[in-house]
Amino acid sequence: MKNNIKVIICVINFFLILQGIPTIRAQDDVYRGIGVLASTQTWYTCSKQLTNYISYEMKVVETDQEKSSNFGTYAQGPTPPPIQQGILGLLTYVTNYTGIQKSIDPNGITSIYWPELSCFEFPALECKREKIPPFASSLIVCIGITNPQNVEKKFTLSISFVEGKQSPPLYIPPTPPIPSPSPGSTKSKPPPPNDIPTNPPFFYATNNGLSIILSNINVIGLSSTIIMTTIFIIL
Repeated sequence: MKNNIKVIICVINFFLILQGIPTIRAQDDVYRGIGVLASTQTWYTCSKQLTNYISYEMKVVETDQEKSSNFGTYAQGPTPPPIQQGILGLLTYVTNYTGIQKSIDPNGITSIYWPELSCFEFPALECKREKIPPFASSLIVCIGITNPQNVEKKFTLSISFVEGKQSPPLYIPPTPPIPSPSPGSTKSKPPPPNDIPTNPPFFYATNNGLSIILSNINVIGLSSTIIMTTIFIIL
């Protein structure tokens, strides 16, 4: 009886293999999603099997969508090095399994990564890399994304760990809608600008009575000057 059970189990396993349903599939290493990182937080993922290839594209996005489920792992590693004020973006780096464990160790001091496959020297709003040619030998390849900013940041990422299959098209989520002002919150129009200068010249034309009197005095004085000049000429 026990032998029959073993035979049945072996037959079931054989058919599962024929149907191509292994526990780890190569196509599982090609995917995309949205991540949400708090300040100084790190997101990472690794290939599910040994590989000699990685292709990925990352972009920081503004969206109200939540993070994708079952998409990578979040960790609160050591505080990233300070960045120059005004440099936006995230730190992206590709490493092996040992390197990713060092990078998320709160007590870690150093980490390792492949510079030609990373955007780690300075934060970047976008980062796109591909391993060409592939690694000489297969290993567990990992990618980490760290938020060095003081505020939460969201990113979209597409990735492939399968040689011959590039990362899928990057998913760009819709931007959050701009709220329209409510009818009761309309702002009153500002008053029209005052065209009359604060310190007008002596005979500046205004609409007040004093200016009219001064203007009349000016006219009378000018007329007197003309009359006196005429008399002088006649004489």
